[in-house]
Amino acid sequence: MTQKIIITTLFISTLLISSVTFAKEQTATLSVPGMTCASCPYIVKSAISDVDGVKKVTTTFKDRTATVIFDDDVASIEIIQQATTDIGYPSSVLILSNGLLKKN
Repeated sequence: MTQKIIITTLFISTLLISSVTFAKEQTATLSVPGMTCASCPYIVKSAISDVDGVKKVTTTFKDRTATVIFDDDVASIEIIQQATTDIGYPSSVLILSNGLLKKN
């Protein structure tokens, strides 16, 4: 009897654990060609940081890029790009977390 209870408990535990979905952390590098002054990267970083699900943003004036780490269960690259466009800095995806180059 005890063995049946243990087996049943393990089975139910396995089902519960397997049904949990884990958020995938994604990294994307965006080209933001409109960053033409020293304060632009701070403005872009602030806008991207305000997107729910964004964990970290690094912007570089020299390369005119923004590298974003985000939870893809909460945010999407399209929402992040919209955030830059909304403040007057349209962006395009250069690199996705899978390392592939993307042309936009």
